Amino acid sequence: MAAQKRSRAAASMYYFSYWILICGLSLMLVPKLLLNIIGITMTNSATGGPNYIVGHLFGMVLVFLAFYYQMISRHEEMREFYRWTTYTRFLALPGTVVFVLLGLGEPITIGFVVVDFLGALWTTLALRKDELERVKTA
Repeated sequence: MAAQKRSRAAASMYYFSYWILICGLSLMLVPKLLLNIIGITMTNSATGGPNYIVGHLFGMVLVFLAFYYQMISRHEEMREFYRWTTYTRFLALPGTVVFVLLGLGEPITIGFVVVDFLGALWTTLALRKDELERVKTA
């Protein structure tokens, strides 16, 4: 979509994919570093030693998700999908706050999902502006 200008909503999806990619690559390549920042340690139940395979796997899933966001941002006709992503991206913040309040996570974890929340807000506002622009030009 290099020759064609993206809508505001598509641009929000495109740029948000980079946040997901950075988190995914970090978890894939150096899970111990990122997980230690948010207070998560993983051990192998058999040996008692460190085992960050879940971090590596989750990182890989995030890299795949970033790819999907990149690809979907090239298809303006998928605006409804953009909207669907905002539902779960908005829910990440209150869900994480609940986990932290229950003592299941460290407060710093909330910082990571604030980016998701702000990205969802950006996409929501962009969808509205795009729709208003479409109505005006129709």
